[in-house]
Amino acid sequence: MPSTVVSSGLRICPPSNHIARPTSAFGIADFSNGIFVTPSIYYCSDPAYAVTFTYNDERLICLLECSVKEGSFGRFKCTVPNYVAHPDDDINAIEWRLTNTADIEIISVLFIPVIKSKTEAARSRAKKLGVDRGCPIS
Repeated sequence: MPSTVVSSGLRICPPSNHIARPTSAFGIADFSNGIFVTPSIYYCSDPAYAVTFTYNDERLICLLECSVKEGSFGRFKCTVPNYVAHPDDDINAIEWRLTNTADIEIISVLFIPVIKSKTEAARSRAKKLGVDRGCPIS
């Protein structure tokens, strides 16, 4: 939940490009003070939400697969301006908001490769751009 202080002493706050606390949205005061999930693997993988990180030579995103108690959440339309809907996305009910932590359970942690090899991606990009192959890429 936003404003929660975690064990390290840091406070969870929405990023600057998200709906700010305590802004009203969709008729709900302090809309961002909730837990947000989506039924769309594509929507939660969007750069607006999924932050990439490096592990060895890969770029990955980490997603939580969750189960949510039926009837415990509200459904809201997409709030990401540049998101392109996929065939199974219901763009008018793609964001689910709940407020009770007891109504959500984490089932698994998914690590999804965005770039399988940063080195190979850099070589491919250099080749496309015609960059001098005499310079090693590391």
